Amino acid sequence: MKPFSMILLILLVAGVSLAANSPKPSPASEIQALQQRVTQLENQVQEMNQLLEPLRKQQQIQLRRETLRTKFEEKMALDRKKYKDAKLREAESLYQVANKNWKSPEAKKSLEEMIQKYPDINRTGCAVLYLAQSSEGDEKVKYLQMAIDKFNDCYYGDGVQVGAYARYLLGWHYQNTGDNTRANTLFYELKTQFPNSVDHSGNLLMDKIPR
Repeated sequence: MKPFSMILLILLVAGVSLAANSPKPSPASEIQALQQRVTQLENQVQEMNQLLEPLRKQQQIQLRRETLRTKFEEKMALDRKKYKDAKLREAESLYQVANKNWKSPEAKKSLEEMIQKYPDINRTGCAVLYLAQSSEGDEKVKYLQMAIDKFNDCYYGDGVQVGAYARYLLGWHYQNTGDNTRANTLFYELKTQFPNSVDHSGNLLMDKIPR
């Protein structure tokens, strides 16, 4: 037998002998090792969930927007039945003045004209909310209440419902001015009547109000 083969044989025999003579792990140590492995796997799953959470949230937001986008399209289709294209283009041009800079004096004038000329179309509901957000005090309350009372079912193209978002803004206005009773009433309406309504980032409004 060659020397190398002899050495390999000796090592194999020694390994088998050591394995045979090694003490077997106790049941308690086996259980402990298993528990450690389970804990390690749980930690790995938790880390994976944390990594995937932003992706899941983004998918949920996208699904909400796609669903609510159909509401906007339905409202715009109804407007096309009421007005000729030329009138709707005029309304849209008035709206877009504010869409560029809705806090400017030109925007306010354009939106007020839109409300006077086209008080019953979807875009006007969005215009009223623009006016509310660029106003202060009683005027802000007036436009937000108008959005709730007259334009509740209007929608932005990103799925924001005018009536729901007006309740959200008006609720926070009352909350910040110390009128908790009115604020709580609006927040309750938002949670019970508009649980799927979103802000312009696609986040649920009910997740952004006091618990």
